[in-house]
Amino acid sequence: MFKNTSFKSLRKLILFFLGFGIVALSYQLSKKIIDSNPPPRKKAENTIKEVYTIKVKNGPYQAQIPSKGVLQAYKRVKITARVRGVMQTITPLFKTGQEYRFGQILTKIEPSEFRANVISQRAALYNLITSILPDLQLDFPNAYNQWNKYLKGFDLEKPVPKLPVMEEKVRLFVSGRGIISSYYSLQNLENTLTFYEIRAPFNGVLVSTNVTEGSLISPGQELGEFIAPGDYELMVALPKSYVSKITKGASVKVKSIDTDQIFTGIVSRINAKVNIKTQSVEVYIRMSDARLKEGMYMEADINAIEFSSVFALDRGLLNGSKQIFIVKDNKLILRKVSPIHFTETLAIINGLDDGEEIVAQPLIGAYSGMEINPIPFNKSK
Repeated sequence: MFKNTSFKSLRKLILFFLGFGIVALSYQLSKKIIDSNPPPRKKAENTIKEVYTIKVKNGPYQAQIPSKGVLQAYKRVKITARVRGVMQTITPLFKTGQEYRFGQILTKIEPSEFRANVISQRAALYNLITSILPDLQLDFPNAYNQWNKYLKGFDLEKPVPKLPVMEEKVRLFVSGRGIISSYYSLQNLENTLTFYEIRAPFNGVLVSTNVTEGSLISPGQELGEFIAPGDYELMVALPKSYVSKITKGASVKVKSIDTDQIFTGIVSRINAKVNIKTQSVEVYIRMSDARLKEGMYMEADINAIEFSSVFALDRGLLNGSKQIFIVKDNKLILRKVSPIHFTETLAIINGLDDGEEIVAQPLIGAYSGMEINPIPFNKSK
């Protein structure tokens, strides 16, 4: 009997837990079914967006071509040696950044050996002239006085004087003695002697040097570069299609890229050759300003083409199909337009009518027929 009672209690306990499990499972299942049914959506309110708009006003537009380049000195010479010798030490020293006036000695090359040869040739010419004086005194008394006076002015330490004016007979006589040929040979040597001193061709600055005092200089060797500061030229490459619209003497605004300083230049030269690789033409802009330095990176805006009766708008307003949104009866309408020129930020449009209202700023999610609330756009804000 005890056994039977125990079995019944166990059976009741199992049925209790089984029933509790069924109830819990039913609850979880019903909850999942309820959650799977989304709540009814609220009907979207028909909101009207406020959109900034502008009215079209056609007019002329001067297209500018931005071009970049490096500033170079307009007057610039390479200092090249024409003779051989050792570079001498003079004041001021031959150093980068040194300023010189026109005609001032830039550098000297030791000329002693060559100078001795020149003096020797002067002495030889002097002796030749001296040797013909007795003959001149007998045959050409007038010429004798001329040549005698010439010898008195002859100085072996100075350049040979110019030969006196001679009659034809005297010239033939003097030429037969080898005096004229010796004279011009000596002039050639004296001219070469001047190459041992290199002088400044204009007021300027030494911007680079390749040698120092005591260096052995050879003919044809480049010694440095010399420029005139304050006078510069900017070379820019422009598409050949625009060059015909550019005239010499045209004013150009030039900006320093690193300092944002604005300068004014003029178109001084236009190359007649088109670059084969880039199909561009070199245009040179002349500038004079004490603030400029050679090597500055500059950007020039050159007035190339002037369009009439066009409207400039933000490039972002133009879609890939060359369409823009115009506003009519407070609704957006897509209109195909004809862009005739592009800058970095603007599209120049032809074909819009004066007074037409267009969207002033790009609008996300815009579509043709969209109802809007147009607000006039104030650029000053």
